[in-house]
Amino acid sequence: MNANTVYEVFLALSEEEKEKFFVLVKAQNTGAFSKMNRQKSKKIRFTKQDAIEYLLATVFKPKN
Repeated sequence: MNANTVYEVFLALSEEEKEKFFVLVKAQNTGAFSKMNRQKSKKIRFTKQDAIEYLLATVFKPKN
């Protein structure tokens, strides 16, 4: 089944069934989105000072 088929079936539903469908989809997506948000929050954050120190130590290292 693809998204176009699901959309056509959705359009054929009564208003009451459409509301039930939205509740079900929202409940399903809430768990998926919260899982994605947790994964995104694990990113390492660098400050401006961290970046400057990294550049000075690696890129602008004096040649001997």
